[in-house]
Amino acid sequence: MNTFDHFNVFGNGIPIKVTASMLERIINMKSNEQKIKVEITPKHIVLWGTTEVKKMMFKKNVPFRITIKPVHVDNRTISFELVEMKPIDRNFINHKIFNRPPFFEFENRMIKMNVNAWNIVRKIPVGTIKSYELVEGALKLKISL
Repeated sequence: MNTFDHFNVFGNGIPIKVTASMLERIINMKSNEQKIKVEITPKHIVLWGTTEVKKMMFKKNVPFRITIKPVHVDNRTISFELVEMKPIDRNFINHKIFNRPPFFEFENRMIKMNVNAWNIVRKIPVGTIKSYELVEGALKLKISL
């Protein structure tokens, strides 16, 4: 049985697997006030949790649920479209969650993920993202050779 491990080579590309827990670690990195969970389904990536919002002199933990989906690939960057944000859709919350250089950038309702920032991809010095697929629990990428 062939599992989609990090460096099994099929066809003319190297498959890479980015799991929900890998995304959680990056998004929660350097952030004391937010504990975000990630779920990857065959259609979307869903993030939920709470984030601290400061308004005037008050702080409040605001729950949120964000749904994104991959829409475009350029070299070693995947762009995700913000499909839905509940209960309120505020750019400052999205920016706070997804502003994680060099892994993520947030601009104009698009999230860009630089897969070259991941150690597992940096070990492959050449090639671009040839294909991607959302599956239960992971984002599968194939890096061209």
